[in-house]
Amino acid sequence: MSVDALVGNYSWVNEIEGWTVSVMRSRPTAEVIRVYGRDQEVPLGDVPFADMDRHRGPDTGAVELFVQVVRHEQCTVTLEHNGWSGALPEIARRCSADGGWFFSVYWNIHAAGMVTQAIDGHITAQFEPLYPMTPDVQPGERRPAWAIGPEVELGLTRQVCMAQLEQQTGVAVRQEWLTEPLPTYRIPEPYWLYRDVEGADRI
Repeated sequence: MSVDALVGNYSWVNEIEGWTVSVMRSRPTAEVIRVYGRDQEVPLGDVPFADMDRHRGPDTGAVELFVQVVRHEQCTVTLEHNGWSGALPEIARRCSADGGWFFSVYWNIHAAGMVTQAIDGHITAQFEPLYPMTPDVQPGERRPAWAIGPEVELGLTRQVCMAQLEQQTGVAVRQEWLTEPLPTYRIPEPYWLYRDVEGADRI
């Protein structure tokens, strides 16, 4: 199905101030959690995405990141409440290694973010979600053919990113996942977590 045909299904994402949603193929949940946490994750049990703020500590200035895991047919989906682990190239590479694939959409409360795709351990796309379609490749980004075209109206950019995710993965992200209790883990900040890996944040 075309991106244009899918955009209208995602008007609800405009209410989300910050998150990362990632879809990957053929990755067991335990393996995904190891990649996101490198054995430093802390299980919190089943928690709804919408209630995540209740699990934050009293220090409002502290960086606290969480990842939730959903199994959807042959795919694994992760949801992060204002986290960005799924946008780190090293995590995308690891989650797509050995013939797999990975696709993530990230934005935060400051309107920064990233769309990332990896196939078989290699980054095949990374660009800002404010520009899900552009006529040309811009400096510093990796933009495949499916993200080249007429620029998108600003109010639709998030929806277009989600439509691109569904088109590329075949997974329709469901609004209901935000209110369902899902397996949830507290995880370290990704740049710190992979600080010992050269080029972890580069495509």
